[in-house]
Amino acid sequence: MSITRATILLLLSVLSPLSAQATPELVLYNWSQYLATPLKQQFERETGYQIRELNYDSDEARNRLLLSEQPPNMDLVVVDYLTLRNPQIQQHFLSLQGLDLPQFNPSARARCGAYAVPYFWGSMGIAYRRDKVSRPLTSWHDLFAMQEELAGHLILVDDAVSLVSIALKELGYSLNTQTPAALQQAFRVLRQIRPSVLAYQYSLAALADPHIRDQIYATVIYGGDFYSLQQLSPHHDWVYVSPREGSLLWLDCLAIRNDSQHPDAAWQFLKLVTRVDMANINGELLGFIPPLHENLISKKITSNDVIYPNRQHLEHSEYYISNDVGDRVRNTIYFSVLK
Repeated sequence: MSITRATILLLLSVLSPLSAQATPELVLYNWSQYLATPLKQQFERETGYQIRELNYDSDEARNRLLLSEQPPNMDLVVVDYLTLRNPQIQQHFLSLQGLDLPQFNPSARARCGAYAVPYFWGSMGIAYRRDKVSRPLTSWHDLFAMQEELAGHLILVDDAVSLVSIALKELGYSLNTQTPAALQQAFRVLRQIRPSVLAYQYSLAALADPHIRDQIYATVIYGGDFYSLQQLSPHHDWVYVSPREGSLLWLDCLAIRNDSQHPDAAWQFLKLVTRVDMANINGELLGFIPPLHENLISKKITSNDVIYPNRQHLEHSEYYISNDVGDRVRNTIYFSVLK
């Protein structure tokens, strides 16, 4: 049976309204499992937009895509505060300097700068399987001391600053030290443990890999990811530890791309996600800490020692202060360890 011109025109007239009514999308470039479903649903109810997420599994992968000649269309990006110091990255985002956010911790607001708003913060810790490790781990020192027992079963983070920071903390130094002797010691510690490492990888990406997840007995993990770890792993004997030496503190921010196809909707998303009630719901469901003033963070978060680090850990933890010399040294150590 042949299709007449009249039939084609009729089909087009029926399909065109359906196409015109397609739900608009706001594209978010984000870590996986880093936006709670109720928050997405609330945004969709308020605006009529759907959230579509593109995911990355390392800061380096995200930055390569952001700086590529033809990145995919995206409206919003979750990006760490250190990356936002890079002028090449900044130029891809809209200025948010006029946005008033009195509910947020001023230091978090300052670290995210003029091109982003605070999203989540936390520290780094250790997750291990109780049934596979002979004694409790309470520190970075314990983790490094058990390298023979953990040989072939350990995941370390694939990031220069984070990796070197762990070694410096294990040795009792500030993670911001520039002392050559301290950095040489950190390099030796990382080289010594290298044969025991199953993979240098984001912990959740490693646990999502069916080829290696059963071989993982211990992993360095960004605080907050423990909830997702428990969901991804088929094993139920995981324990989370905030190392007593302290660790690197991290802060993620949320920025609007300057070529966003839906800038008004992106602004509405920022306003929703930074509301105290929604920031707390997002944190409670995902297991992360919103960078609000402490008295505004829900008790469900602050009373949970898996989510909210204890005082001893926080007193010994630090944000990394980026500088050209320190960055180069840490990158050199990182590549020398992994080669």
